[in-house]
Amino acid sequence: MRAAASISNFGGNISFTPRHRYCPRSEDEVVRILDRHRDGTVRVLGAGHSWNGGIETADALVDLRHLARVRVQGNRRSVTAGAGVRIGALLKHLSKWGLTLPSIGLIDRQTVAGAAATGTHGSGRHSMSHYVESMRIACYGRDGKARVRTVDSGSALRAARCSVGAMGVVLEVTLPCVPQYYVRERSVWRRDLDAVLAGEGKAPLQQFYLMPHAWTWLVHERSVADESRRTGGAALYRLYWLAVIDVLLHLCVKFSASLMRSRRLVHLLYRRLLPAFIFPRWRVTDRSDRQLLMRHDLFRHLEMEAFVTREHLAAAVDLVVEGLRRADERGSYVHHYPICIRRVLPDDTLISMTSCHGIDEQDWYAISLITLTEPREPFQRVAAALAARLSSLFGARLHWGKWFPPGGAGVERGYPGLGEFEATCREFDPQGVFRNRFLRRVLLRRK
Repeated sequence: MRAAASISNFGGNISFTPRHRYCPRSEDEVVRILDRHRDGTVRVLGAGHSWNGGIETADALVDLRHLARVRVQGNRRSVTAGAGVRIGALLKHLSKWGLTLPSIGLIDRQTVAGAAATGTHGSGRHSMSHYVESMRIACYGRDGKARVRTVDSGSALRAARCSVGAMGVVLEVTLPCVPQYYVRERSVWRRDLDAVLAGEGKAPLQQFYLMPHAWTWLVHERSVADESRRTGGAALYRLYWLAVIDVLLHLCVKFSASLMRSRRLVHLLYRRLLPAFIFPRWRVTDRSDRQLLMRHDLFRHLEMEAFVTREHLAAAVDLVVEGLRRADERGSYVHHYPICIRRVLPDDTLISMTSCHGIDEQDWYAISLITLTEPREPFQRVAAALAARLSSLFGARLHWGKWFPPGGAGVERGYPGLGEFEATCREFDPQGVFRNRFLRRVLLRRK
């Protein structure tokens, strides 16, 4: 057990000091920790790359960094990873076998267990939660004693795939792996949302951005390449993207929006400067675990992400644009970051953001709002108002790993599988040891 110290998340908006912090090296040690704190509150620390209070506890915090074993199964069709393994380390391990994961998010800094627990996703595929084949979870029995359970089927698996830490301490996760594949990409401007969506057939992995104040659409057209080799100056493209987008764009945003606090400079950045650095004719092919990742984690920020179904996407985007324009005109908030939108296929889960449990299967679109400025209250006021309207009008769901406004934004209305999820949580945690203040506020409101 480590001495208690203040814990902060990546975004810097969450800070707390648990009475006890543990770094167990075995499953047996985790079980002993749970037995010791059966009358308290236990939460797990992953990479801390979340913007809500999911990791907060005044009692026991468990850091699983030492549970980092990776085992590729003999048939090379699945991989079992300890809960503390970072996504990037897992991808690197799989690449030695000529393998990768079926779905990769924007960044690779999260832990495997944390990514699954919050429904981490990329674009054009299901979230990582959907692909979980089994989990080993340290939890409690009806007698109140801690134990380890393997979850690999039925309602329990659908609940565990995305559980926000409410079922117990995930010890390891088994995921399918696929042969390494290459992705072909180019960045192009589109006139409107209809033109963007029309390109999904040829570029099913595409993600796209609505540029604030110019209100133009930039699309990363992405598809699986026919050949498994790098083309189009892939190494130079990766350097260009890192330097121009991951670093220079962020520095320009920080300068115009944070340092100068200039509405005019922010407008100029998106209306004039950024378009000059996009090269639509540059087509490049690279390995999936290079092409699908970005480095927006280089700069501390706060993010809220709302999911809507395809039928509501256009109206939801119009609502977001209207809200941001009004705030800009009033001078109360100047939005300064591209609005990223990604398509995510329906998940076989109970409460991941694209779960279609109890409803017709349909694709979902994640609308991401990010701020790099501080103080963050102006952004939070606008984001909270947009979340409330998106939820009430379109049944929007908020990302479990991103910022949540006060109130929970209608979680009960959004998830038909919530009752089944709550029942499963009570089976694994009869006394509510894993339910912290955040979970009681937005998800599990009963003891």
